[in-house]
Amino acid sequence: NVLWALATMGEKADRGLLEAMQRRAMVTAGAFKRQEVATLLWALATMGERADEGLLEAMRRRATATAGEFKPQDVANLLWALAAMGERPDRGLLEAMQKRATATARELTPQDVANVLWSLATMGEKADRGLLEAMQRRAMVTAGAFKRQEVATLLWALATMGERADEGLLEAMRRRATATAGEFKPQDVANLLSALATMGERADRGLLEAM
Repeated sequence: NVLWALATMGEKADRGLLEAMQRRAMVTAGAFKRQEVATLLWALATMGERADEGLLEAMRRRATATAGEFKPQDVANLLWALAAMGERPDRGLLEAMQKRATATARELTPQDVANVLWSLATMGEKADRGLLEAMQRRAMVTAGAFKRQEVATLLWALATMGERADEGLLEAMRRRATATAGEFKPQDVANLLSALATMGERADRGLLEAM
């Protein structure tokens, strides 16, 4: 909670506190609950810090052991943190997190969907077929709530993994991108158009003019 609070306020822990927190987390790693694992790594990544190798390994083991208890946001936060740190999960953890995300897909928010797929794509991993289908179904159901960055991130992640979005999802994301075009940042525009081009798709006239 100390690290989460600092990260949420946009502050960075000083070096002494950071080292003390990581040492304590190592000593108590076996008692970490699923949310505490995800929150610790999310906080470090948000502050631009990389966890010590020993702590990373301990948290990977704990995440794998408690994977069946992970909530959707825990999965998204854990994968995002590893990707943001430039880390890759071992095969066991990756399979456990994909399985859990698939099982809880109906509870995922648009941000969770985008973050899970972004994390996998950034780590050079591909979503397994079950997860990919579950993520696309959830994105279809929640398409109207997608924010501009989530639209661009979702399509960028699918394209980066060498996947083509389902036609219905593509159409829903095109409509959402057109509706939110005035909020797009330059990076969002680039990611969206790059994703469509990589998938062999073309933006319709309204979307193209808006972008």
